[in-house]
Amino acid sequence: MQETRSTVAARYLWALRIAAVLQTAALAWEFFTAGRLVSADMTVLPLHSWGAIGLHIASGIQVLAAVALWRPGGGPLWPAVVSAVAFALSFLQASFGSSGNLAAHVPLALTLVVLVVWVLSWSWTRRTT
Repeated sequence: MQETRSTVAARYLWALRIAAVLQTAALAWEFFTAGRLVSADMTVLPLHSWGAIGLHIASGIQVLAAVALWRPGGGPLWPAVVSAVAFALSFLQASFGSSGNLAAHVPLALTLVVLVVWVLSWSWTRRTT
């Protein structure tokens, strides 16, 4: 039995939803540990660093899911583009954090939140057919 295009799209949409939730959870973890760091609790720095790695992994998974939704799922291209931009920005943002440039690190973190929540909210408001 051959799957219909809408069945394939629904599967990839669910993959994108799960990936976006994972990335949002990773961002929440990063914000929690960042708050502790701003409060001068340097004991959480390793947790923040490991969280960044988790964020990169979740971000990459989200890109793969968004690309799969686009092709072969037949969905729109823009979630894949936004996810890819967030993936690239996460590395730039992490490099600023590693170098201690919080003036760039923090605004990029907020930009990441906007991009990820944009895809997350879109994916959960789109109907699966």
